[in-house]
Amino acid sequence: MTDVKKNLNLKNLDKLFVEREVNIMCNKNRFHTGDIVYWCHNYGNGIYSVKYGMVDEQYSDAVVIDYLTPRDRRLINGIPINEFKSEEKRRKLPKDWTYNTPLYSLTYSDLTSKEIDFLLDIKKPETIKEAYNKGYLVKDNTVFHGNIETDITKEGFRIVKKYPRDMHHIDHVSLYPWKVYRSYEKALQEVNDLKKEFMRQTLLTDYEWSVEQIDKTLDRWKAQNDESEENLSKIKNFILSMENVESIETRLFNCNVEWKYEDKKRWNTIDPNLCQ
Repeated sequence: MTDVKKNLNLKNLDKLFVEREVNIMCNKNRFHTGDIVYWCHNYGNGIYSVKYGMVDEQYSDAVVIDYLTPRDRRLINGIPINEFKSEEKRRKLPKDWTYNTPLYSLTYSDLTSKEIDFLLDIKKPETIKEAYNKGYLVKDNTVFHGNIETDITKEGFRIVKKYPRDMHHIDHVSLYPWKVYRSYEKALQEVNDLKKEFMRQTLLTDYEWSVEQIDKTLDRWKAQNDESEENLSKIKNFILSMENVESIETRLFNCNVEWKYEDKKRWNTIDPNLCQ
């Protein structure tokens, strides 16, 4: 790993790109179609948990993973929902029909005795793969995620399968290779690390939080421009000497560090050679 990093030109490369190149060159996270993998899944609002899936394919900087889900046991009028097709022939509404009258039946097929006895342990990828091979788990993209609706007009009614125009169901995810794990425990570690980081941030003062954000900007600037520690310190001291550091924002623009107060629009460029 060390030799590979030495061979990389670190100048003008950000940390993410370097990490990606190192992983690719070291063949660190190569996966095969059908592999069961885990990752730290972001559900939004700071909620993270371990999720698992099956590798579909891998590119140099992305692993495409299919979600897995229990087989679909829904029956429409006794027909498996994946086999049910929208009716073309319209029928007469039944006698004494009201808007509450069900015009089709939705039931579920029974689990087989083998399914009931099968012990799925999501922490063990081999049991997930076995459940998939037996058909107990399926790829989510094979499951119908639309609606079953009754289409009623003056010509009669029919039962149809529809995907609402505003509905988009996500059945896979694309992740950086180094964010995909072969074990549940490693993905769980990332989840726990994030939770610890959230709690750490709650203990920071507004000043400490602002300084951390400034440091992140300066670290990127130093790495991308191969700048000296002395120039970094000059810029940092210049920013921290201002009033209301808690309200200062920083960014990189055209290889320069810029700053402004959060309630202002104008960005100001900082020249380290002019900083005392």
